[in-house]
Amino acid sequence: MKRWFLLPLILLAACQSKPVIDVQAHRGGAGLMPENTIPAMQNALDLGVNTLEFDLHLSQDGQVVVSHDSYFHPRYSTRPDGSLIQEEDEKEYLYTMPYDSIAKYDVGQRFVERWPGQAKMAVSKPLASDLIDFAESYAKKPVNYNIEIKSWPGEGEGMLWPEYHVFCDTCVPLLLSKNLGKRLIVQSFDTRALNYMHAQWPELTLSYLTEDYDGGDIEALLQNLDFIPQWWSPESSVVTAENVAWCHAHGIGVVPWTVDDPAEMLRLVDCGVEAIISNYPDVLIQTVR
Repeated sequence: MKRWFLLPLILLAACQSKPVIDVQAHRGGAGLMPENTIPAMQNALDLGVNTLEFDLHLSQDGQVVVSHDSYFHPRYSTRPDGSLIQEEDEKEYLYTMPYDSIAKYDVGQRFVERWPGQAKMAVSKPLASDLIDFAESYAKKPVNYNIEIKSWPGEGEGMLWPEYHVFCDTCVPLLLSKNLGKRLIVQSFDTRALNYMHAQWPELTLSYLTEDYDGGDIEALLQNLDFIPQWWSPESSVVTAENVAWCHAHGIGVVPWTVDDPAEMLRLVDCGVEAIISNYPDVLIQTVR
């Protein structure tokens, strides 16, 4: 057999051995478009991401709202009267407002210093149901969802943001009603919420979010849970080849957050992670595909 004839087989083997990284758009790709909005998700789908990552909160009237923050953050929020929310202002919590009031705030026109290249447009915080329905109808192929329950303990729990049982009991049935099957992952930093969701809805695929200060000892971290989650989602700096290998040996996938530097993306690929969450999914796609 002539040597050139072997080339297609060599190339095929190389392609098969290259790891396939699940590209997850953090808040829809917050570096590119207003975070956690339908235009952000549309842009992410246009780029070709595999997974949309976003966050949930509740309104006063029990609507499930897509938002990272429990209040209108001064980084991006404008009141219905056109005034800009400032750092020193009293926080305006979503859980104290009905959704028809929340929808009147703009979250897409202010310049965001954190993401200077972010596109500007008039847009409001969407309902989770509307966002998922849009993505399901718009996507050219089945899209995955990595959705965070933003509960946490504190003095304001149950007043300024929902108590975790209420949070889960409202959000999870809505998500399950969309019939996403294994395309749905529910993530949380709140181990109370994770344990409760696992007990109430054992069919859910769950991801354990951890901070950098929690460290990278996944075996120790799992002592906080009553079960073994399908995913571990640590801050990227604590990820090593060793803790990734431990996870894989125990049936746990690893999806680090939030990774915007190409060198760090490549380091994580070398560590063996299955997925990466990024504010710049365009950069992630260029780097890992």
